[in-house]
Amino acid sequence: MKRSLVLWISAIGAIALVVSFAKVSGVNAEAKSEKLAVVVVGHGIPPKDFPREKLRELHRLHDQIEALGGEEKALSDLVERYHALEREVRQYPRTPENDPYDAAVKELAQRIKEMGNFPIVVVTHNEFCGLDVDEGIEEAVRQGARKVIVISTMVIKGGTHNEKDIPGKIEKARRKHPDVTIVYAYPYDTEDLAQLMVNTIQKHARLLSQR
Repeated sequence: MKRSLVLWISAIGAIALVVSFAKVSGVNAEAKSEKLAVVVVGHGIPPKDFPREKLRELHRLHDQIEALGGEEKALSDLVERYHALEREVRQYPRTPENDPYDAAVKELAQRIKEMGNFPIVVVTHNEFCGLDVDEGIEEAVRQGARKVIVISTMVIKGGTHNEKDIPGKIEKARRKHPDVTIVYAYPYDTEDLAQLMVNTIQKHARLLSQR
């Protein structure tokens, strides 16, 4: 149920992102001249074929570290093992079969790149998959970006990932690159999201009326 909710929210976010970036017009030339990068953030899920015992250990270590008051207060052995497992699951090979969510985020990022004509678009995930947010910003800077816009596929306000995790990782990147402008394109306008959903509902309502 939790994963279904995450994927549903992310799907709505994907549509919203495409609609938002499709409205971009005059920014194209500026994006190229000023080396603007877009960092797309997905939620991230473990691949279907990642060893379950390692995944259970990762969750257990996370809970232990949190119970001890965070990484600064936890034993170094616990923290090192946690990060080793975290890297392992993030770096695990992805395919559309073992991680359709990652494939969907990559497809979305490609459409954003094409529709917005952005020179640099980097895919990241908040957890479990690929580059972390600060690592994605690092990659954008490596490719020459001087301005970075971070945008999340998770669109509903109030979530820990959007309002705590991602801002923390962005701040880490800002400290490392004080000469790069990094903007977090969040929160989303509720009216825009509501209109998007109403349009989608009306589309399906029309299909229902034809049956």
